[in-house]
Amino acid sequence: MAEPHDTDRPSDLNEPQPIIWQRPERGARGPVPAYSRERIAEVAIALADGEGIEAVTMRRIAKELGTGAMTLYRYLPTKEDLYAVVIDQALGYEPQEPTGDVRADLATFARRYRETLRRHPWLAHAVASRPVMGPNMLRGNERDLALVDGRGLGIDEMMQVVNLIRHWVTGATQAETAEREAALRSGMDRRTWQQRMGPYIRELLATGRFPYLDRMVREARYPSRDERFETGLAVLLDGIEARFPALAGRPG
Repeated sequence: MAEPHDTDRPSDLNEPQPIIWQRPERGARGPVPAYSRERIAEVAIALADGEGIEAVTMRRIAKELGTGAMTLYRYLPTKEDLYAVVIDQALGYEPQEPTGDVRADLATFARRYRETLRRHPWLAHAVASRPVMGPNMLRGNERDLALVDGRGLGIDEMMQVVNLIRHWVTGATQAETAEREAALRSGMDRRTWQQRMGPYIRELLATGRFPYLDRMVREARYPSRDERFETGLAVLLDGIEARFPALAGRPG
């Protein structure tokens, strides 16, 4: 993730500073602030979505807001504060009540998380590299764990299920993003790529040393990204149910 702040404010290393969620956004007295953490995060997210996370700097955010960078440091004094607020706001919060059908609930959870990461292609790496405990992430964690509660699993097992789905969705979505970006950089769609690579592939197949490549060329259907996601999700949920049979079916 790019360094959004140009500099960090100095702090006393001997005095641990409260994290951003422990600090009030505004004092009890004084004028109403001109901006807010939420508004600053909105601008940062729009920049990251449109131009990549490298475009997110405090100076750039200030320019978009029509103010000076030093003004915004009053709201988010360090780059870690900005990271935390931006990540948490991009994650958002969407309620999901358990239905009693754990498999269906977990599938909904996986699809919902995928859509969040697809809206913000930079977010998967940001979450993995800088886990934050902001209000949206905390509420989301409570929501997701509730989907597997009441089936006799301990909290460690519940966390294993939820984190396994999050990690798999993160990896699958990052692969999709990389594929799209590679296609944009090269300017070639799959058909154009296949036409370009055709002579080389035929040379490889003529050697007889790549039987699986031969089968891929002759038999593979190459499903869409959505189909691949749904197939992988079904395999993942099958595995979860095999490992934790109590999650299969509805409670009696």
